[in-house]
Amino acid sequence: MSESKSRSLYVERRGELLTELFLQDLNPEFVARATGDVGYDFLVGVRNSRGGVNNISVVVRTTERLVQNRFSLRREQYKRFAYSNIPVLLIVVDVKHNRFFYSWISSKDAVASKDAVVAFESKVVMIRLTEVDDSTKEELREQLTN
Repeated sequence: MSESKSRSLYVERRGELLTELFLQDLNPEFVARATGDVGYDFLVGVRNSRGGVNNISVVVRTTERLVQNRFSLRREQYKRFAYSNIPVLLIVVDVKHNRFFYSWISSKDAVASKDAVVAFESKVVMIRLTEVDDSTKEELREQLTN
């Protein structure tokens, strides 16, 4: 295995582990790791105010580079997530600085919202991200339960 491939796998694994700890900190009913390549990294269940459980799929992207307020996904990936029948939460992890960013991906964003989707380019969709701090973490926790 080449050194760059090995480093890439290390960065990806570190990001997944950090994300799993982050998700556990949101007090879910469960966090399930995807087995195999199903397009999602985690499935999270959070108790809602009506007594049920909201299921959310989580997609993790990792980087060692400085993350700005947006992240790019290939258009076909974005469409798969946006037109899914279950909410998709994108989490971007800066593994060098242990910083988290998130965005909800949905078909509403693709059509109407300029807040989540920054721009459609030929093969790439730019997604606006929110950095996680104490207040945005609480907002995310509320969004998960609604």
